[in-house]
Amino acid sequence: MLKKKIIFFAVFVLLVIGLLTYQSTRGERGVADFPIYPLKIIEQGLSSLIDFFRSYVPFLGKGERATGLRLAECEGERTKYKEAAYENERLRAILQLKSERADFISAAGVFARDPTNWFQIMWIDKGLDSGIAKNMVAVTPLGPVGKVHRVLGERAAIIQITDVNSSVAVRLQTSRVEGILEGRGDNRCSLKYIAKDIEVAPGENVITSGLDGIYPEGLLVGSVSEVDREGGELFQLIIVAPSQDLNKVEDVVILRK
Repeated sequence: MLKKKIIFFAVFVLLVIGLLTYQSTRGERGVADFPIYPLKIIEQGLSSLIDFFRSYVPFLGKGERATGLRLAECEGERTKYKEAAYENERLRAILQLKSERADFISAAGVFARDPTNWFQIMWIDKGLDSGIAKNMVAVTPLGPVGKVHRVLGERAAIIQITDVNSSVAVRLQTSRVEGILEGRGDNRCSLKYIAKDIEVAPGENVITSGLDGIYPEGLLVGSVSEVDREGGELFQLIIVAPSQDLNKVEDVVILRK
């Protein structure tokens, strides 16, 4: 649409210049000069058109670039507002969890994760200086994340419940049968030591039992995703999906033992 307007304006300018030139020279030229006159009109019109584009087109390019910059700035502002909204939502959930837990120690942000695939460990930005100690539990409003494995002055390492070296005392919420939840290293856990005669259905909730002396009792850990009664010799093979997607954790709350 803008290019059409430019062309229309240029043609209009050309016609005006031609008319003005014709009127100014009408009384001074004879019949013999008439065949040459249209060529002069075209020459003057082209010259005016070239001058117009020399002065206007660079400005047009700058305008398009300026528009692109404004759009990029708007997109950047929109991204910042979305991030601020997500952060506010997370902080509100953390504050609510803090108000509900008498064993609250500190809230912390996740700033790093183990770069290898051998261990599932995350680092938080709080440590000894904030009252955090080894084996304290890290949780989110959705469930437990893991326990403090290593602690320094201003940071600490959390070994996640999905790590192969992790174990949590749990129970099936419906049958009340107790077992041990062990990490598999693939963002899921195995529920161990559940006898084959126990009825376990996919979707049943798994909660902490508190019998390990580390994880508080009654935290929702996840739900049963797979059950294989024939796979093991003495016990069922049960896979549990954590209620909290540990790949999406950005903030945690640390609870005392």
